[in-house]
Amino acid sequence: MADYAAPMDLTALRSFHEVCQQGSISAAATALGYTQSAVSRQLATLEAALRGPLLHRHARGVRPTPAGEALLAHTAAILARVERAAEEVAAARTRQPARLRVGAVPTAVGHLLPRALIRFAADEPGVRVSFAEGVTPRLLPRLRDGKLDLVVVTDYPPGLPVLDGVRVVHLLDDPLLLALPRGHRLAAAERVDLADLAEEAWVEDYAGAAAVLTSACGRAGFTPRVEIETGGWMGKLAFVAAGFGVCLVPGLLAPAVRADVAIRELSDPPRRAVYAALRTRDARTGPAARFADALVEAAAGAA
Repeated sequence: MADYAAPMDLTALRSFHEVCQQGSISAAATALGYTQSAVSRQLATLEAALRGPLLHRHARGVRPTPAGEALLAHTAAILARVERAAEEVAAARTRQPARLRVGAVPTAVGHLLPRALIRFAADEPGVRVSFAEGVTPRLLPRLRDGKLDLVVVTDYPPGLPVLDGVRVVHLLDDPLLLALPRGHRLAAAERVDLADLAEEAWVEDYAGAAAVLTSACGRAGFTPRVEIETGGWMGKLAFVAAGFGVCLVPGLLAPAVRADVAIRELSDPPRRAVYAALRTRDARTGPAARFADALVEAAAGAA
């Protein structure tokens, strides 16, 4: 039997989680809409229940003790499960539709997810699906913590981590393509060698994508000259269309590329693997498992 004196209070647990996120009791109180003394009392109640200190107090705020770190590893998942349970009970009582929360890398949203949703909605018309965009390192923790039910991610650097309790389903291997201004000297070519782009300016967004570009260009014998750094595909493709450089584009994004940008295949393209990830307990039955099946079908069509 667990060695604690009293059940953990959810309000106190929520306050503890916020204090750890904010790094101070006063900031957590502001975020939660409580007084600082109320948060302090909740923390004291939690420490009494668990029979030991959970936080180190210091001049610049607070940080978890080893016991606090152990508790913090579970708090997000506990709170998310409680919230989800309340939603499902309310849905059952009011006969609201079931809810599926899907996260995805931005390049999956333009083509793969709509195709999967068409398949899923035909079989599950009573499930309400919501989508959130993000990058792989941020989506996987949200899945693990119960804030998302399924995520579509890639092994783009820094790679795909292994997480306990998460099942990963390979969807497809996505070749990177070349985006050029319509008036570019190579825009009429059917296929382009990266070596022919050694003198070009490049448009890039974040370190992971830049690592893929640098590696691919290194194999072709040159170091890419990144002239413009901008976040998001809309910005990258706008600069390419305006003639300020070229960039690599995942194949999944190609159908959604603006008309004033030319997309061409590369002779030896780098590739990224695309996966669906869901919690192991949801992998056999339920909306998340069925949406994963729909993604597999949609990916086969996209490939």
